[in-house]
Amino acid sequence: MKYSFIWNNVSCTTKGIRLQSMPEIVKPEERVNHVTIPGRSGEMTLTEGDDIYNSYIQTIPLIIDNAADVKAAEEWLRGDGWLTFSGQPNLCQKARVINAVTFTKHSRNSAWWEGEVQFYCDPIKYDTVWNNIEVTTSGTSVNNPGDMRAYPKIGITGSGVVTVSVGGRTLTIPECVDGYIIDTENEWILYNNVPQMNVCSGNFPVFNKGNNTVTFTGATKLTIEPAWRYL
Repeated sequence: MKYSFIWNNVSCTTKGIRLQSMPEIVKPEERVNHVTIPGRSGEMTLTEGDDIYNSYIQTIPLIIDNAADVKAAEEWLRGDGWLTFSGQPNLCQKARVINAVTFTKHSRNSAWWEGEVQFYCDPIKYDTVWNNIEVTTSGTSVNNPGDMRAYPKIGITGSGVVTVSVGGRTLTIPECVDGYIIDTENEWILYNNVPQMNVCSGNFPVFNKGNNTVTFTGATKLTIEPAWRYL
């Protein structure tokens, strides 16, 4: 089996890089605080909230067979972007290269070079490809197949007074403009990718794990850009 990774839509194999083994699949650590209470054995564990996890470092050993590819590999492995491993080809995560990427020749009698790269990985993974979900009937059920609560963007076709309810939360836009987008993660309304201030009230919708009932008034269609999240 050929092990590989994709960094910012470019496979390592196109850079002359190969891996000796499959990178480990990491389940991130939940972010908690342990509080010691005087006179009580053990500790109290407090979470910061639902679905809050720590980032982590993933170290990937690399091999380059051709010395001519070393410089290009070093130039490629920099900055931040999206990372996908061949062990989970349908998922990607935000990451940043954090170490100095160097390569050394394996031995005098071999042509290949060894090195490694360290990625500082966001704990949450997303689908690499998705299709938008169009909802034209209020009360439609939308399934969140991910491992946790999700915060998609919801495009609105319609104008006037519009309400959107998902996951027990209702958002009202008193003077909605056709083409408004509800950015549920950042909790603002976008129009032409520009945040619109003070144009809504209520609570921004969320998509809980599993089936969610989407209800709305004042609109003819909602276009949901899925951002299902996985560990």
